[in-house]
Amino acid sequence: MKKKQVVSGLLSAAMVMNVALVDMGPVQAATQMNLALNRPVTASSYEKPSADTEKTSPQKAVDGNLNTWWGTDQNKAKNENIEVTLDGVQTVKQINIHFERNDAEQNIKKFKVEIKNEKDQYEKVYENSTDRAKGVETITLSEAKKAKAVKVTVLDADGGTLNWVNVGIREIQVYAQDIEETENKNHMLTAKNVTASTSETTGLGADKLNDGKYGKQNRWASAAHTYQNQWVKAELAKPTMIKQMKVKLFNRDVAPSPSNVKGFNLKYTDINGEEKTVKVNNVQETGKDGYKTDLVYTFAEPICATKIELKDFDVLVKDSSNSGYNNISIEEIELYSNEQAQQPTDDTLDSVIAGLKGGTVEKDAKTFTLPTVPQGFKIEINGADFEQIISKDGKVQHPLTDKLVKVSFKVSDSKGNSKVTGDYDYTVKGLHETTEGKNTKPVVIPEIQEWYSNSDKKVSTDKLTKIVYNDDKLKPIVDEFVKDYKDFSGKTLTVSKGESQANAFNFTLKAPDELLGKEGYAMDIKEDRINVDSVSVTGNMYGMQTILQMYKENANEYKVGQMRDYPRFQTRGLLLDVARKPISMEMMKEITRTMRYYKMNDFQAHLSDNYIFLENYGKGDKENEAFKAYEAFRLESGLKNDKGESPTAKDYSISKKEFKEFIQEERALGMNIVPEIDVPAHATSFTKVWPELMVKNQVSSLNDKRPLVDHFDLTNPKAVEKIEEIFDDYTKGENPTFDKDTTVHIGADEFLYNYKSYRDFVNKLVPHVKATNTVRMWGGLTWIKDNPPTQIKPEAIENVEMNLWSKDWADGIEMYDMGYKLINTIDDYGYMVPSGSKTRQNAYGDLLNVNRIFDSFEPNKVRVKNGGKYEAIPSGDDQMLGAAFAIWSDNIDKNASGLTESDLYWRFFDALPFYAEKTWAATAKEKGTADKLAKLAEDKGTGPNTNPYYQEDKKGKDYAEYKFEGNLNDSSENKRNLENGKNAEVKEGTLHLNDKESYVTSPIEQLGNGNTLSFDIKLDKPSKPGDILFEETAPYGTHDIRVIDNGKIGFTRELYDYYFDYELPVGKQVNIQIVVEQQSAKLYVDGQFVSDAKGRFFHNNIVKKDNITNATFALPLERIGSKTDSIEAEIDNVVVTTAPEAKDEYNKSKWSGKTNSEEKNANEKEGDLAKAFDNKANTHWHSKYQGSQDKVEDINGKKGTKDEIWAEINFDKGYNINQFSFTPRVDAKSGYVTRASLYVKNSADGEWKEVAKDQKFANDGSKKTFTFDEQEVFAVKFVATQSNDGWVAVSEFDIANAPQKTYTVFVQAEEGGKVEGGKEVVAGENVTVKATANEGYEFAGWYNSLGTKVSDEAEYTFKVTGNTALTAKFEKTETPPVDPVQKYKVTVQSADETMGTVSGGGEFEKDETVTVTATAKDGYEFVNWTVDGAEVSTDAAYTFTVTGKVNLTANFRKTEEQKPEKPSKDALKNALTEAKKLNEKDYTADSWKEFADALKNAQAVYDNEDATKEEIADAVKALKDAQDQLEKAQTEKPQKPEKPETPDNKPANKPNTKPNKPVKTGDEAPILPLTATVAGLGAAIALLFKKRK
Repeated sequence: MKKKQVVSGLLSAAMVMNVALVDMGPVQAATQMNLALNRPVTASSYEKPSADTEKTSPQKAVDGNLNTWWGTDQNKAKNENIEVTLDGVQTVKQINIHFERNDAEQNIKKFKVEIKNEKDQYEKVYENSTDRAKGVETITLSEAKKAKAVKVTVLDADGGTLNWVNVGIREIQVYAQDIEETENKNHMLTAKNVTASTSETTGLGADKLNDGKYGKQNRWASAAHTYQNQWVKAELAKPTMIKQMKVKLFNRDVAPSPSNVKGFNLKYTDINGEEKTVKVNNVQETGKDGYKTDLVYTFAEPICATKIELKDFDVLVKDSSNSGYNNISIEEIELYSNEQAQQPTDDTLDSVIAGLKGGTVEKDAKTFTLPTVPQGFKIEINGADFEQIISKDGKVQHPLTDKLVKVSFKVSDSKGNSKVTGDYDYTVKGLHETTEGKNTKPVVIPEIQEWYSNSDKKVSTDKLTKIVYNDDKLKPIVDEFVKDYKDFSGKTLTVSKGESQANAFNFTLKAPDELLGKEGYAMDIKEDRINVDSVSVTGNMYGMQTILQMYKENANEYKVGQMRDYPRFQTRGLLLDVARKPISMEMMKEITRTMRYYKMNDFQAHLSDNYIFLENYGKGDKENEAFKAYEAFRLESGLKNDKGESPTAKDYSISKKEFKEFIQEERALGMNIVPEIDVPAHATSFTKVWPELMVKNQVSSLNDKRPLVDHFDLTNPKAVEKIEEIFDDYTKGENPTFDKDTTVHIGADEFLYNYKSYRDFVNKLVPHVKATNTVRMWGGLTWIKDNPPTQIKPEAIENVEMNLWSKDWADGIEMYDMGYKLINTIDDYGYMVPSGSKTRQNAYGDLLNVNRIFDSFEPNKVRVKNGGKYEAIPSGDDQMLGAAFAIWSDNIDKNASGLTESDLYWRFFDALPFYAEKTWAATAKEKGTADKLAKLAEDKGTGPNTNPYYQEDKKGKDYAEYKFEGNLNDSSENKRNLENGKNAEVKEGTLHLNDKESYVTSPIEQLGNGNTLSFDIKLDKPSKPGDILFEETAPYGTHDIRVIDNGKIGFTRELYDYYFDYELPVGKQVNIQIVVEQQSAKLYVDGQFVSDAKGRFFHNNIVKKDNITNATFALPLERIGSKTDSIEAEIDNVVVTTAPEAKDEYNKSKWSGKTNSEEKNANEKEGDLAKAFDNKANTHWHSKYQGSQDKVEDINGKKGTKDEIWAEINFDKGYNINQFSFTPRVDAKSGYVTRASLYVKNSADGEWKEVAKDQKFANDGSKKTFTFDEQEVFAVKFVATQSNDGWVAVSEFDIANAPQKTYTVFVQAEEGGKVEGGKEVVAGENVTVKATANEGYEFAGWYNSLGTKVSDEAEYTFKVTGNTALTAKFEKTETPPVDPVQKYKVTVQSADETMGTVSGGGEFEKDETVTVTATAKDGYEFVNWTVDGAEVSTDAAYTFTVTGKVNLTANFRKTEEQKPEKPSKDALKNALTEAKKLNEKDYTADSWKEFADALKNAQAVYDNEDATKEEIADAVKALKDAQDQLEKAQTEKPQKPEKPETPDNKPANKPNTKPNKPVKTGDEAPILPLTATVAGLGAAIALLFKKRK
């Protein structure tokens, strides 16, 4: 390394400083101890500049001059070497290599050092373990070796920061002993036996000479008034190269001053034991009578000393009396191996920091030696990334082997100013040397910090049969470990409490050393046991995870050795949005268990949020429409508004009790659960309940169409008070949900209204929550600034944690300078917004860019607003907590992705190992590459006792098989027998399911990706929407295979409905096979592919999104049938097995092709045509887009650059086929072909024949198929003429010879007729069905299985496109009664059944008085009755006279906040008026008495001022019923009706025996029960449908 400044330059500086620079007397140099100096040397190559061909010759590496160097030829680095021949056979103990480039510029990644022994054999003695060589490498051999030569070989190198590929070495030094020559290190600090001739007092002894402290109280002083024959001595820790000595003399307050020392003799003992002496002279201080206090002596050549002595002091005496204080006083002696730069008088903090460097902490150092700074400056440790090795107070715990530690400092000046430095690299010497050929470090994730083994032995896993623990606090994790170890190994360990035992895993709650920390552990793997020690339960738990991962590495044995393991960063986390996509508690626990397995410790649950894109609903006077968008707050709330409404989500929520238990149980195992309630933005869950507190009639400054209804209006003090109430609901009280040890996240991001109110809010809310809990928040204070900015108070900053997520919202350095504790959650690396595309992006993609994370992410490098660059915060700084990545469920509502919990887990697990390594390990690159790390994580798995993908073990080829041969037994090897449930039975070799509650139970609850469910099913009557075939109890929503509302088979899960394009036939047994893969569910019927599942998201009675293609589905197997709505069917041959492997039936690997457009130089995922027949779903052919862009017409009619883009595909031979298919790309909604033609060749050299012209296809990602007559085809030509965006992109082309599709047409008749025409037909065939009415009936229409009328024609002809079930309905023909009564139908309906219900409809006689009633549900109120939109009454109980057929609609609305109004008595008043018109004498006494009582009661209710709505309605009904029961006092003899001419000669209608009594339904009374039944059934179906939604 270059010297900072030559001596002559320092002499001039000494004239203006209180520094004595001493002339160097004749000193015998120690450089002859360098065995390599000026020895013969050879090298593999060296650069030969024309100006000086020997400028970088090999000899420059042994010339003793650090300003010259050997350098290789340009572009030569790897395997370059240099060899120094020693003078015969020499003893070698230490080798120093000074590389040409310093630490920052270093380009050498790997190098080795070899010696040539006495037998002329090369023996490797060192190879670096760090990712790059240091500028100066000091290699001390564990034992001295005999050598004839030393050889250095560069194994790997790059261009470094200079981007220049060659390597150079300034000097190679070889020593026979272990020589200390660390630069910039004060070697006196490690000196031993520092003594002095005398001491003035015990407090001013010789020990003050090397304590690193200065001042009057930190000095050695000889005995009072004594200066003659005084000396101080010191023994150095090891032979030490000394280039410079500094002596800090005491600044006297009596004459002579500053110092009275004119000089002294320095005697030292060299490496050979010889004593040598030099004269050291001081310099008189200008203008003073005394000498300088800072004496610096620089040797012309370094000496190598083992002892030093300062003696023969020459002292200036001005007053020989005791008043002259003529003794010697020295504050500090410093010894350096290199020349120390002298600071000018204008030293600044920046200049002092610029002079700092890293170094080496030697093996015998117990404390850390701080770098030397000029007088007037102070330096202290700010932090170390591995405080388990170097603590903040300077303690040193030496690692097992050498380890690099990054240390930062705080430097202060005399004015009270201070600055924190960056990280400096210190190599801390280990307790042991790594031994070649011995057990290597176990490979786990994250990397083990320290490992040492001097053994090649192993301990068998079979030998370890028990667990011994020493403290009851360990019992919970010991119990977990027993289960986990059994899950991995199948072995059950016995457990006992006590001291360490043989053949055991021994877990001990004790501190292995002072610095290891709460999360650290030490493990000693012996030949008969494994011992784990930690001061904490958490540390022991992490030791268990390492054991489990080592078992995954080798299930037979563990390597004998020692490890010491601990994290680099405190916070190692994941943020999961559980609000917008509900995540069950079960899945959250799966995630946290996996996190612990990989030593991650912080799970932030984002509990409240809403759909972002509110502009899709409206703004201004329509902004309240945005409340229809999806939102959720997942926690039980104790707060309600005046209407009794709660912010808690209705589709899935977690009770306070359950979440509190989750927090505390996970904390006990080392996992920090951080609940986040996001306010004041992203808060629709709250503003919809308290709309008076929201921001009204405002739009986002980022999107002028997006309303701010999800913002609390912070200018309203009541809004801030409400937010405090929301948090108090969980943080306060006797048993708070978030106890005092819970970190609470208050959200606080992306507020876009009144910035001053936001900053005031932060100043108020943060201290409010801090009173009970640690606070975490999102960074937003860079963006959210009023002018001038409202200052954030210290109490809103101190000990507050902040997620840094965006450079624009929160500049990382600005937040650091403000004082926040930081968690690097930067979107640019760690933000995932799953969509299902399986593509990687730096930010907001479906998957994280893990290669980029591996290569360049560093948790302590934060992003700044200026240019978006990254700047480092010291990695050991108390404010730098760590890092986290985030999974955001933005794709909901109208952007619903259809992804499941397990889909999100898969994405979480994809990123997890990278963040685990980055936040725990030293460099996070120990695994070599991102691919290797990902593969290792795949091998290690998701952790013990986890099952996020819902898999099961099995023997044989099937999980289970049920043949129903008289029993419910499983005929597979697994013997998973079914159990009786309810209302289902096995008979005649099948399982018979009935409707409603009917099921049997299976041992398997659900089965995920890569599996198949197959079963036979036969219906005897049409199915109906909601009929369930298989189901599993779900934590929210429903999880089943069912008939969907379109009448086709499908499934439900996690609030989505999915449907296949298939309706179950009636009267025919078919085999159904559902094959599930990740993001895909396929239906096969009788072995033939039918369709992929398509999804729908239905919310707030709105279909938010349809045709969703992401269709991950865990097969619901808990019950065959259902506890509520079973299908009525026969089930047989149920087989649960693995999904069949895809077969290359048509030898696609041998296909070839050509096209008029392809992107040849794209990437491995897209480009050339061959990617469309490579059998890989994630690759695709793409039309040319770089340079010239090839496009066809898009779906909006915009013309492209080409009329057509075609692809010709030649098969390896002719195939008999009738289908050609193409599947669009899977990673983006682009290139979807919507119109294409197809041509085929029927011989290898034949002509093209058109088989399809301009066929249209749906604009979606589903597989598209051309179907044509079966023929032998040798080649096809696919011609695309239109796509969704002009591009053409095809994932895969396929061909098939599908059998002819046939469908079942089933017909049935209701009472009153008969039908014909049902049969099995070929797809596309026209079928005619015929309905014939019986006498007395007439045909009323054909209805499908959904109850929808499809035809009024009795003879109905249609084209068959699927299984069809039709029902013919008939109505009785009216026979005029003898005494006809005119009747009309009164129909009542609710405009919205979620708001209210109606009653009172039916058939009534003309002029009859009728009352219909509308009843509003909680939170809603009745508005009016309308007929064809025109208002007819505002009375909920509306009474009118029937004059004809009428359809009444009851309208409701959400209750406005107002004082309750008294219920209307208009209906009661009208009823009383009508009743009082009647005369008692016209009716029988008995019937009048009943009527009079009802009249009296009705009058009393009418007179009651406080009568309720229910009391009024009851009075109206009672009065009307009593009035209807009145009987005339005189009766007429009833007339007999004429006998109708019916076929069976029976009366068509029952005669009316009471002609004077009002006839409610004329002569069709028998139809009433049937009508009621049908109406009830319809209501039930509607209710069930609603419930399921």
